[in-house]
Amino acid sequence: MKITGIKLYTISSGDTGARGAAQGESQYWGGGWQARTLISNPMSVHPAYSRIRSLWMGPGQDPYAIEIETDEGVTGSCVNYGGGAFSCAVIDQHFRRFLIGQDPFNIELIWDQMNRSTMPYGLGGITNMAMAGVDLALYDLVARSLGIPVYKLLGGQTKDSIPCYATIHPDYAEHWKDRGFFGVKIAAPWGVESGREGLKNMENLIAKLRSDLGDDMEIMIDCYLSWDVEFSSRLAERIRPYDVKWFEDPLQNGWATEQNAYLRERIAPIQLATGNLEYHYKAFHEIIARRATDIIQPEIQWCGGLTPTRRIAAMAKPYDMPVIPHGASVYNYHFVLSNSNSPYAEFLSTGEGRELHPIFDTIIGEPLPVNGHVTLDPNKPGFGVELNRDKLKPYQTLA
Repeated sequence: MKITGIKLYTISSGDTGARGAAQGESQYWGGGWQARTLISNPMSVHPAYSRIRSLWMGPGQDPYAIEIETDEGVTGSCVNYGGGAFSCAVIDQHFRRFLIGQDPFNIELIWDQMNRSTMPYGLGGITNMAMAGVDLALYDLVARSLGIPVYKLLGGQTKDSIPCYATIHPDYAEHWKDRGFFGVKIAAPWGVESGREGLKNMENLIAKLRSDLGDDMEIMIDCYLSWDVEFSSRLAERIRPYDVKWFEDPLQNGWATEQNAYLRERIAPIQLATGNLEYHYKAFHEIIARRATDIIQPEIQWCGGLTPTRRIAAMAKPYDMPVIPHGASVYNYHFVLSNSNSPYAEFLSTGEGRELHPIFDTIIGEPLPVNGHVTLDPNKPGFGVELNRDKLKPYQTLA
C-alpha cells in the first residue's frame, strides 16, 4: 500500500469548532462565555484585548481537516481544532514530500522526518498542529486497512469505558450534577490583572461551585496561563475548605519548569496540571523528570499527534504520573482507552452549555458520554468517525 494523495480542508464557519475559534472559544465552553463573563487569559493584562478572546485570537486557532489517500482505496482522516490554513500550508508545501509514495504503516518514520525537517523553523505551535493532523490521519488509515479501532493499534483496551469530567460554564453547574461525571472544570474569569478583587471573586465563585455540586464531585480550575505564583498561592490558601482537585496551567508555558515545581509544592494538596500548551515531547521530558507537575496534559492535536503522546506517556509511567490529554475528542478517547496510566478523560460542553453535544459538526459519529462515561465501539475501524463533507472547504494552496 502506498500513499497517493493528500486532501486538505478548512472548516465552514457553520461548524461549532470554527465558531469557537472565531468567537474566542465561546462555542466550546457553553455558549455563554462572551456575553456572561470574562475568561482570564494571557492577554488579560492588556485592557484593549481582555474582554473577549476574539479580540486577539488569530487564525492559528482555526480548525482544519486532512484526508490521506492510498492506491488501495483506503483513506484516513483527521479534523484538528488548531492550525487552520497555516498548518494546511505546511502540510501542502513541506510534508507532502514525506508522504506521497510512502507506506502509510511507516508512521514513526514519517513523524521523524516531519519533526527533523521543521527544526529550523518549527518546534511547536503551527508546525506541531500540522504534524498532528498527518499523524492522526495515518493512524486512522492504518487501523481502517486492518479493520480494527485505533486503540487496538496502541495496545488494546485497558478499561471497559472511560470516566469523564465535564468542562462547563460555572453558571450551569447544577445541570451537571448527578449525571455520572466525576467532576467539573471551569475557566477562571479572573487572574493577576484583577488583583485582590480577583482573589475574592475567585474564592466566592469556587465556594458557590462547591455549594452547587455538593461534596461528591471534583472541582478543577483552568487558569489558562493568566496567574502567577503569588495569585495561585494566595488563592490556594483561601479555598482550602472547598477541596479543589487541581489548578491547570496557572503559569505561562515555555521555560516555566522551575517555577511550576516551586508552585506545585506551595499549593499542595491542590494538584498542578500542566502541558496542554507545551508542544514538543522534549519539553515534556523536562517537566516530568523534574516533577514540575502532578498531572501531565498533552494536547494530542497540538503536540504532534499520537506518536509523541505515546512517548510522553512512556516518560510519565515510571513516576506514576497520570496522562490526561487536554480537550475532548475521539482522538483522545482512543489514547485514554489504550493507556493504563490515563484513568479518565475530559468532556467539553458546547452549545447552550447544559446538554451533551459533539465539539465538531465536521465529525460524524463522535461518541458522547453516557452516565459520564465514554464507550468506544470495537466494531468501528479507525477512529470510528467520518467527515461531514458539507462542512468542508477545499484548501486553496498558496503555491
